[in-house]
Amino acid sequence: MSEKTLVIDQLKLNYSGLFDLNGLYRIMDQWFYEKGYDRWELKNCELVLPEGKVIEIELLPWKKTTEYFKNTIRIRMKCSEVKNVEIEKEGVKIKLNKGNIQLIMDGYLETDYEGWWEERPLLYFIRTLFDKYIFKRHYSQYEKWLINDVYDLHSRIQKFLNLYRYEKHV
Repeated sequence: MSEKTLVIDQLKLNYSGLFDLNGLYRIMDQWFYEKGYDRWELKNCELVLPEGKVIEIELLPWKKTTEYFKNTIRIRMKCSEVKNVEIEKEGVKIKLNKGNIQLIMDGYLETDYEGWWEERPLLYFIRTLFDKYIFKRHYSQYEKWLINDVYDLHSRIQKFLNLYRYEKHV
């Protein structure tokens, strides 16, 4: 079985106001494509309530950096009190969403994700020695790459959401 290490624990982003949920989803998909991540959607559910929709999305994008290391980002997004609104900007009507977004990201670095080094006890022992002495420098490098990826995605989402901050009057 592979060994998962939690590198980034609960990087949070809270937003309240106008946003484009479809645009946010497209921005994340575009980022996954640019960075070479494969997207895996664990949960996507929507609950319609009188005060607005509650949307929960959980994504698990992953990327095999080598045949031994694998980066995984866990993204949990909960949108509450989401209502569809229509605003007019420079004579053009734009359909947006209004509500609250809570986004939580975790970053995991997984080693020996195929389980090849655990077939025999001797291989498991050799893997432990390799991890401790030989791959130590490589491990820290892949850890830094994962941290950069998570913070880059976080800032991309934050920049996208700040585009709609000026529309507070609705």
